[in-house]
Amino acid sequence: MVSPDTVLSDLREAWRAALADRLLGLYLHGSLVAGDFDVSRSDLDLLTVLASDPDEKLLDVLAELHADLGRRHPQWAGRVEVEYVSLDAVRAVPGRNHVIARISPGETLHLLPATTHRVVTWAAVHDHGRTLLGPPARELLPAVEPGLVRAALLDHVRDWPTWVTRMTPPGAQSYAVLTLCRAYQRLRNGRQLSKRQAAEQTITALPRWADLIAWARDWRYDSGRDTDPGRLDDVRAFVHEVSAALLAQQRERKQAPTPTPSGRCCRSAER
Repeated sequence: MVSPDTVLSDLREAWRAALADRLLGLYLHGSLVAGDFDVSRSDLDLLTVLASDPDEKLLDVLAELHADLGRRHPQWAGRVEVEYVSLDAVRAVPGRNHVIARISPGETLHLLPATTHRVVTWAAVHDHGRTLLGPPARELLPAVEPGLVRAALLDHVRDWPTWVTRMTPPGAQSYAVLTLCRAYQRLRNGRQLSKRQAAEQTITALPRWADLIAWARDWRYDSGRDTDPGRLDDVRAFVHEVSAALLAQQRERKQAPTPTPSGRCCRSAER
């Protein structure tokens, strides 16, 4: 199989030529940067920063770029996930009145609003992104306030019980479990872990769900097949329970007494 670095090199040169002065920066993030990348299964995750918001005309150019890349590297077709966002949208966190373009496995290239859901990706690229084109991400992108990243993660957690209803293939179910494990670890311990790392730590933290989490981990990293039986009922129950627990923890955190300079506590509502 063609290596990910070869695909990224090809992509970089094609994007540089086609987007010219619209392209401000191209950054790699995800498992190839964070760890646990599986060359036979993992996606290549990229953020493309543009001088202006993408539009339908640019969408045609991008669609042809992705199609050409898939023809040259068929083993990677459908496994290159790219978000296209203007620098103004990132600076306007959460990007109100801006749109982005996005393509991901199982999702065609399309425009969508630049909502707070995108903040998690932007913060990850700012903090850990690998530069393919343009200046280092920390120089181009503004830092995202940790409280805003946490709020965006909680938005994801809040939406997962709805999203999981559509996740019938076993791969999608595995993804749901592992992604929620990552959110669980990030929200409770403040650390961004890879999917495998998050699964292993959450198995210990949530022994009631250890068997399901191990199944999701093993499906992803031990060559699970799309024809394998899924565990949709278990996955839905896990998502609902963990989502509710994390949201309840957030409510308790908001209601917790706030220490005063003298060491006494008070509630923010009473000040």
